[in-house]
Amino acid sequence: MKILYIHHEYYARRGRYAKEMEACGHTVKRVFIKNKLDKNQVKKSVIKDFNPDLVWLLSPSYIKNPVISEDLLSYFKDKKIPLVLYSTLITDIPYTERLDIWSPFDYLFLHNKEHATYLRANGFNAFYSPLGFYKDQYSKSIKEKTMDISFMGSPQTKAASVEEDKRVQYLKSLSEFDLHVYGARFNKKGIKAKEFSKHQEQVNVYSKSKINLEFPFINSKLDFYKDRFHIKNRFFEIPATGNFILTVRSSEALSLLDESMVGYYDDNVESLNEAVERYLKDDSLREKMSERAHKEVLQKHTYFHRFEEMFKILSSRGVS
Repeated sequence: MKILYIHHEYYARRGRYAKEMEACGHTVKRVFIKNKLDKNQVKKSVIKDFNPDLVWLLSPSYIKNPVISEDLLSYFKDKKIPLVLYSTLITDIPYTERLDIWSPFDYLFLHNKEHATYLRANGFNAFYSPLGFYKDQYSKSIKEKTMDISFMGSPQTKAASVEEDKRVQYLKSLSEFDLHVYGARFNKKGIKAKEFSKHQEQVNVYSKSKINLEFPFINSKLDFYKDRFHIKNRFFEIPATGNFILTVRSSEALSLLDESMVGYYDDNVESLNEAVERYLKDDSLREKMSERAHKEVLQKHTYFHRFEEMFKILSSRGVS
């Protein structure tokens, strides 16, 4: 197929989806979005020398705002060119509201399992397809463990206060441990942290940490998302390096990597601290679990696996 891929970028992860589509045998033209709020960035001229069989979008905001011009959307509709979305949550509204945001799309591949299930139950062609990892960005790297615990990421920037930022509260609860935090914005929330920006920096920290933390808390001010979880790239990238990950227990996470591969704790600081103490004492167990997780993500959870499965679904529905 000839695919028009419209996207913004996120730490050199999203533009590369085009390469995965090409690896699945398709021809792809990329259209880069600089700002998800600027209207009419993508005009009909983008198809002057490229008549797509399918249009693939990274965010529903491109239509909601609208970043894509009305005449181009009309062209897609008139020519019956399917619109496909591979997208994360919109966290400024509950996913049970504003279903009109999703209605322009013929096929929805969504990173959150509850979200996909809800939309499917409401008549959408919605399918669960989580994030993944790139093997060249996160390859196996195991070094001497010089840090007990690390976390690399950002605070919950939409939290109204420090007390409502669960990432901050969970990290503060580990103050008695040898904890290393990476993500400069944490400094403004009372946690000493170093700056990082590159994938190789993450690989290096993961490889030197006995425990690599993951917090799947949703960055939203809404009560609707307070006790819900959303799996991030780290959930796959840490095991891809062959190192140990500790994260909140959820049915979605367990369906991807079970308790023989990943350390899990319940959603409270007491359970987190107990899990940290338990796993720090058992090097052999962490190594065995990490190796199982490493093999599993290589076999099932690269971005090529994601796109291969999405194209199988589309093909089964006559889109090929």
